[in-house]
Amino acid sequence: MARAELLYSELGVKNCKDLLHLFPFRYIDKTQFYKINSLQQNTAEVQIVGKITGLKTVEQKRGSRLVATFRDETGAIELVWFRGQKWLKDSLKINQPYVIYGKLNFYGGKFSMPHPEMELLKDYKSKIQSSMQPVYPSTEKLANKNVSNKVVRSYIEDLLSKIGYSIEESLPSYILQEHNLLGKRESLINIHFPKNQELLAKAQFRLKFEELFFIQMQLLRKKLIRKSKIKGFVFEKVGEQFNNFYTNYLPFELTNAQKRVLKEIRKDVASNAHMNRLLQGDVGSGKTIVALLAMLLAIDNGFQATIMAPTEILATQHYHAVTELLQEMNISVELLTGSVKTKKRREIHAALESGELNILIGTHALLEDKVKFKNLGIAIIDEQHRFGVEQRSKLWRKGGPSLTLPEGKGTEVRNRYETARPSVYKLMKELQKERKQKTTEAERVLWESLKTKKLDFKFRRQHIVDEFIVDFICISKGLIVEVDGKYHNTKEQQESDDLRTEILQELGFKVIRFKNEEVIGNIEQVINIISEELKEHTSENSLPSGGLGWALPPHILVMTATPIPRTLAMSVYGDLDISVIDELPPGRKEVKTVHRYDKNRLAVFKFLKDEIEKGRQVYVVYPLIQESEAMDYKDLMDGYESISREFPLPKYQISIVHGKMKPADKEYEMQRFVKGETQIMVATTVIEVGVNVPNASVMIIESAERFGLSQLHQLRGRVGRGAEQSYCILLSSFKLSADAKTRLKTMVDTSDGFKIAEVDLKLRGPGNLMGKQQSGVLNLKIADVVRDTPILFKARQTAIGVLQNDANLSKPENTVLQKTFAQIQRKTGFWSEIS
Repeated sequence: MARAELLYSELGVKNCKDLLHLFPFRYIDKTQFYKINSLQQNTAEVQIVGKITGLKTVEQKRGSRLVATFRDETGAIELVWFRGQKWLKDSLKINQPYVIYGKLNFYGGKFSMPHPEMELLKDYKSKIQSSMQPVYPSTEKLANKNVSNKVVRSYIEDLLSKIGYSIEESLPSYILQEHNLLGKRESLINIHFPKNQELLAKAQFRLKFEELFFIQMQLLRKKLIRKSKIKGFVFEKVGEQFNNFYTNYLPFELTNAQKRVLKEIRKDVASNAHMNRLLQGDVGSGKTIVALLAMLLAIDNGFQATIMAPTEILATQHYHAVTELLQEMNISVELLTGSVKTKKRREIHAALESGELNILIGTHALLEDKVKFKNLGIAIIDEQHRFGVEQRSKLWRKGGPSLTLPEGKGTEVRNRYETARPSVYKLMKELQKERKQKTTEAERVLWESLKTKKLDFKFRRQHIVDEFIVDFICISKGLIVEVDGKYHNTKEQQESDDLRTEILQELGFKVIRFKNEEVIGNIEQVINIISEELKEHTSENSLPSGGLGWALPPHILVMTATPIPRTLAMSVYGDLDISVIDELPPGRKEVKTVHRYDKNRLAVFKFLKDEIEKGRQVYVVYPLIQESEAMDYKDLMDGYESISREFPLPKYQISIVHGKMKPADKEYEMQRFVKGETQIMVATTVIEVGVNVPNASVMIIESAERFGLSQLHQLRGRVGRGAEQSYCILLSSFKLSADAKTRLKTMVDTSDGFKIAEVDLKLRGPGNLMGKQQSGVLNLKIADVVRDTPILFKARQTAIGVLQNDANLSKPENTVLQKTFAQIQRKTGFWSEIS
């Protein structure tokens, strides 16, 4: 039991299936057996067959060691153990043939092998024969508790010998044939104990394909259900505000890419489905103007709009940009951040609830419970990977009245809830009443236990959720319990149940089902299972709204200025519709980027003076705020002093901005630079996003080797916003790692954000590129979205083909897919929030 708990806590191995899917990360080739007289004086790992002819304990200054003489027909070596001596002395068999494996030592003219792997020859021959030995992941805690690689290997070997023939296939035969894949059983045997390199490669391909295939199936079906089942507000007209702005106030001609993306958005919001679209475009590609036009569509159709940004600087920039563009129009726009005073907040809240306020722009402050829209039609999330899943789901629920109403909220709110979809709601209420009168014996038994609140959570019965009436629901924990009676045994009914479960999961609920017999036969066990689910399901107070019977969720447009490689987009955002702005507005010149070393600093300073003489402004960005002894990089304060000496008052004025400043001080310094009162801004990466000064033409990045590619690209995007030629100078030391050289060369060679993102993905891997993993989609066991891109493409195309032919997986040839997919869904319970 102790070992089982250890394997779970250290490696996540909870059951037999987890153990079978604990894949080796490398293999030791044991194809050759050595004779003792042919051993060489190196530290290679060797395998020998022989016998122990003697054992002795040798005392040392500290403790003792156990030494065995091991012989074959050509000579002898010593086997040495410093730990576990008593157990070994009792268990080792003299003059019995052993297979030993380990690393050689050569000292004092003799060979020895410390702590060898040992197995009696007869046991070795009786096991699964594999010349390539697997090496499994391990931790220090496992090693300290003697859960060695050999122990884990023996568990898996034993498991395969016992259940190997009962391993079920998880892919249909037509997919196996199309891609020439090994069967599931053969793949699992050969991933753990491959007979040769060719079979290992085939097993790895099969298991990688399967893993990526089912991820794509989940994402694509999620997208399919969202489009067909989750309803959205219909923006029927392109009205006065949109046309007025487009005709009279649009500051420049839209690029073809912007027009294409706007057309895609208009098509989404004019349908009856909920829009969930990712808008990606490079720095300065004009995403904000597209977002504004989308918001004007909402306003023309009687809805409100919002933009949520991760930082106050970025939210403020959006606010200034939008208010400037709309200054001649009768549209109200407000900014809500943590810095907004209480009196102003109250005014914003009131205007928002009354519908007087058309557009609200802000930070996380938008998610507060006090922020209530009258009718939010579209929510735009900028740099969405900086927000957590639950934060984004809160924005979903801003569309109107929520799923349930707190007791005593008053008749006005209740009327709003009940009249959101009056005809449907009335029909559903009648059906609900009828269902309550026709409850089965099993439902009555379960309700008797649930209504007493033994489980510390309130349950409701026959409750309306979307277009369904569910048997029992705990709203605070997002858990639905259903009882399947005698009509649930047919294939058609089971398919219907599976689809119903999937849709409910898409709405953020966990669904568990029991048979009539289970409830009547063992109600205590059923209650225990429900209790465990309540502990595990943690979506408390974070249920997304949407569907029939309450207000619909707002349309979602997610924006990112970090272009996402196609590979990653398919894996992380495969369930979103993706739009790309892949051209810059006319008149924008490409920023010239150069790499210079510290010794070139004086020449760089002269160049800065020349640019300032032309009336331009300059950014100088440092990676650190305070000096670090561990890292030899220029820090901000030291840099500020040297810049001040080189650019003295009163001829030059310098701003300084960093993350530790008070918001008011930061804003003051920012505004001095924006107004042109200072020529140089010395800053940390707080200016990575959110600063828009068209007159700034030079970006100096100190210790550029310290920054990641994404950051370097974002920083470079702060210049090149005006009509003049702009420059980015990457300053670094001579000591550069191979990765740092690649990053700096990439920045010099290209300004294409998508190419830069591809290089970044290869250098850092998918987990780091998007920051903290949120969806769990990339928590892969064997596949790698970078190295296995060709397999990913095949898996996605296959998944698309399957769903085009059989969206519900109801055809006989897809029975095995439906079964596997249902198991995955029960385990993962996908959220339906944004990505």
